Amino acid sequence: MNFKMKQLLAVARHEFFNQINSFSYWMLVFIPLIIITALFRYVNLTVDFHNSDFINMVWGLSIPVLNFLFCLIYVGMMANSVARDKTSKLSEMLMSIVDAKEQINGKMLGIYMLLSCQIIFYIIFIFCLSKIMHNNFLFIFIGHVKIGLIVYSILALFVSLYMFLAITVQFACFITDTSQISSATIPPMFFLLEFFCLSLFYNSLGSFDYSMVWILYIICMWPPVGSMLTPPLMASGNISYLFAYSTLIIQLIIIYILYIKSIHVFKYGLLSNKKKNIFIEGFKFR
Repeated sequence: MNFKMKQLLAVARHEFFNQINSFSYWMLVFIPLIIITALFRYVNLTVDFHNSDFINMVWGLSIPVLNFLFCLIYVGMMANSVARDKTSKLSEMLMSIVDAKEQINGKMLGIYMLLSCQIIFYIIFIFCLSKIMHNNFLFIFIGHVKIGLIVYSILALFVSLYMFLAITVQFACFITDTSQISSATIPPMFFLLEFFCLSLFYNSLGSFDYSMVWILYIICMWPPVGSMLTPPLMASGNISYLFAYSTLIIQLIIIYILYIKSIHVFKYGLLSNKKKNIFIEGFKFR
């Protein structure tokens, strides 16, 4: 293992344990569990499991909502992490020891580790809950969803989160005091809400004619609206699985370009101690 990899893992480990030991993180984890428990206990879910099209459509429509919720949680964590390094006067020392690229990659890896642990924790919780309440509805439901749709949905979640984390870094690195954290999260959350609403709007239109499909093809190539819009379109049969996965590759290319820019902005922002307008600095092209 080379030195840079050790640095990356050290940053990721620090980020992971710093968040997992916080009370706010576990509050965000447990709130959805209350909703899940209430569904198992009080809601009489009757689904025709022979209607696979309906099941896949429900799954597809739930993915934009899950993407929105997960991104909403971890955008704030990333902003707090960058702000903590900046306001604690560690930025100069960190930049002299760990390169900006390793810092960003380490922070993102730590966030993805948290996300993976959260998903695994939910799976274990739902499994235990289903055994206690003798209700295997959710596992039976997932068992009827097409594998290709499940795989794409998971990849779409990670792609969407990656983009919003990169955007958050570009704004959070210009924070000079902790009171500005909320200002740094406003732009990525605004984009998140906008893309989420766009995905809901296009999915509410139902079936599309030939000319409209080509417009959707172009839209699906742009992250993260493509990651939120594509799963329901796959489930409804408006776009093919081949096209969906090809758009994911294009999204990754676009995100990589944004990632390269965010590294440069991150390095510049951490070394800047002057109080600046976060919105203007984050949107500047460097």
